[in-house]
Amino acid sequence: MGVSRSTLVHDIRNQLSAMLMLVTLLERTELPDDVSAYLSVAGTGFRSVLDEPDLATTSHHDLDSALSALLQGLEALETEQISDQLVHLCQDAVSRVPSTREMWAELAQ
Repeated sequence: MGVSRSTLVHDIRNQLSAMLMLVTLLERTELPDDVSAYLSVAGTGFRSVLDEPDLATTSHHDLDSALSALLQGLEALETEQISDQLVHLCQDAVSRVPSTREMWAELAQ
């Protein structure tokens, strides 16, 4: 693995770790069933990638579905249901999705 590839793996892991922390916080909050279901799918996908010791083979991970589930869950979430601090963390997570998708696609090349 070259320097740029290892940096890419590191950056992806950082992004997913941040998003997984948010999912974990939200899982501890009483939320509507549809939001919880989306977040569960996202969390499972993020954990799967983060638990992978070597991301050299990315083809067996469906990170795009996990990222989409996160976005769907956050879009379905009413901001009144969570604290202001969590609202800001949700906004941060949404802003991370495009760059994470780009890095994941680059890693898969």
